[in-house]
Amino acid sequence: MQRSQIPSFEELQYPLPRYSSKNLYYTFISLLLRNIGTLSEGIKIGYRHGFDSGNIMNYIYENNPQGSLYIGEVIDRAFLNQKTCRAFRAIKKIQKDFIINYLKEREGLKTSIVDLASGEADYIYDVLQEESFEVSVLLRDINENTLLESRKVAEGMGLTQNIRYEVGDALDTEGLGNISPKPDLVIEVGLYGIIHEDQKIQDHLKAVKEILDPDALLFNVQTYNEQIELIARALVNQDGDPCVWHLRSADQVVEWAEEAGFRDPQITMDPYGIYAVVMMRG
Repeated sequence: MQRSQIPSFEELQYPLPRYSSKNLYYTFISLLLRNIGTLSEGIKIGYRHGFDSGNIMNYIYENNPQGSLYIGEVIDRAFLNQKTCRAFRAIKKIQKDFIINYLKEREGLKTSIVDLASGEADYIYDVLQEESFEVSVLLRDINENTLLESRKVAEGMGLTQNIRYEVGDALDTEGLGNISPKPDLVIEVGLYGIIHEDQKIQDHLKAVKEILDPDALLFNVQTYNEQIELIARALVNQDGDPCVWHLRSADQVVEWAEEAGFRDPQITMDPYGIYAVVMMRG
């Protein structure tokens, strides 16, 4: 099936002509979502925390429509049924399967896992709850409140043992050097799409390899999304700015990872053709 043409990342960074029909359309959609739309719990969370935040991702994962009044729940159900949201839920399972398969490969060896931009990281909790593995987990995120929420989720699931939490920027090279013990598996899903500069990703991959030198690296890449312009023009990110995601091909990011020293990519696409989940070896 041929993919429809969508605006480039560079095009999405610039505002539309003020009185263009497209700009008027997205302005109307934005006003609608910011007002009536916030009767939906999911849309309200998105505008409060950002549609690229861990908070909204976890709400989408839960897939439990909520809202004020009957209309709010209806809007929320429609929001959660968007193709982008369905893709989020699909890649959660793909990521879980990659982690479980990797841990099974190790045949009982204790495994150190570090998620460098974890958000709530409930997919890791699901792994630990569903399977019995000898692991230690370090969850790092730039947002302290997100980590506090994550800890509450872990406590509710009875999974506090062998899990640590640390505020940190995934791109901070000095911070990477302070991680101990060195991880067997590094996870950074959802990170690359919100990094706009290609060189930052390339430098980061090299730093992960040189400083942490993990046995395996798990990441995802948003490769294509028909809703990308709607998201950029009508929604906001964690800083309150337009939520512009950077689409890249999986092959491009895999090539950067190979240049950094990673190898043997295993790539699984979600059923909607939006995300590629990639596991590579160190």
